[in-house]
Amino acid sequence: MAFMKLDNGELLKNIRRFAKKNGLTLAEVATLAGLSASAIYSWKKHTPSVGTLKEVAQVLGTNYTKLVGKEKLKHKSDKASAVDLKKIIENRKNDFEYGGQPVTPEQLKIIRNVLKTMFKNQGL
Repeated sequence: MAFMKLDNGELLKNIRRFAKKNGLTLAEVATLAGLSASAIYSWKKHTPSVGTLKEVAQVLGTNYTKLVGKEKLKHKSDKASAVDLKKIIENRKNDFEYGGQPVTPEQLKIIRNVLKTMFKNQGL
């Protein structure tokens, strides 16, 4: 694949837009992608790896080229692709909070079991 020069300003604008569509802050996006909470903010000055951007794109329910602004985006009224909650919640790297309170491993196990029960008839 040929080297693609990224516009960091456009990259951050796109990440913010996708995060907003998904009801997430940049810190939450970073954490869900397995990064430090402040990682995305540092991209104003340096460009992250393609692999890191692909992880962020997955969290945001989009693809790499849309995230970096190399693929035309649909109109604002179009929904972003859905985020797969199963992938996020099963990722052991992620730490979760609810209302500012950390989610304990026991609570996370309960959440996983509730989701499995809710969707078990759908073959998930």
